[in-house]
Amino acid sequence: MSFPESFHSKAYACIHVFEHTRPVLLVSRGEGDWSFLCGDLHPSDSSFYKVVGIGHILAQDPTLASLKDLPSDWEAERAAEGGEWVRAPIPVNE
Repeated sequence: MSFPESFHSKAYACIHVFEHTRPVLLVSRGEGDWSFLCGDLHPSDSSFYKVVGIGHILAQDPTLASLKDLPSDWEAERAAEGGEWVRAPIPVNE
């Protein structure tokens, strides 16, 4: 698995990443969908998330290319922009 080939393939971004006010610190592939998040907790309210073309996010932060092989239902997190990514399966809520 890798990033979609189309620049305009759907991805999700939290409002902070979308508005370029915070870096991507958490990348999630829940159910296969790409989500690029700042790492803070956000309400479930859809106003805190935007649908974007994945290419726009990758152009904003080229270091995200190192996550192109992140499997579905996994996530990767880093402590700071430019930091090392730590990959793990997404915890299952029971």
